[in-house]
Amino acid sequence: MRATSPGDASAPGRGGLSERVADALLAHPDVVRLSGGQFGSIATYLPGRRLVGVALGDGGEPARISVVLRLGAPVLATADALRVLVGAETGAERVDVVVTDVEPAGPVP
Repeated sequence: MRATSPGDASAPGRGGLSERVADALLAHPDVVRLSGGQFGSIATYLPGRRLVGVALGDGGEPARISVVLRLGAPVLATADALRVLVGAETGAERVDVVVTDVEPAGPVP
C-alpha cells in the first residue's frame, strides 16, 4: 500500500469522493456555490478543514447536498439533474438536494 495525501482521489475514506462530488456540482452551470444548509450541518469533515455542501451517507443513509443556484435557473429541473449527477458519482440510491438560495451568477453591477 502506498501513502496518499488526503486530497488525493485515491486516498481511502470518503474525503476524495466528497471532493469529486463537490467539483462536479460546481461544474454545473446553474450552481453558483455550495452551501452548508440552514444550520451549516451539510458538510464533510476532512483533515484540517470542512467541505461544506456535501455529506455522503453511510449504509442506507442518503447523500445530502446543499447548493446556491443561479438566479433564473429552473429549481426543480436543476435539483433533479444534480440528484442524478451525485447518484452516478457515488452510487447513492437516494440524494437529498437542498437549495438554500439563488444569486446572480456574475458580479452584481
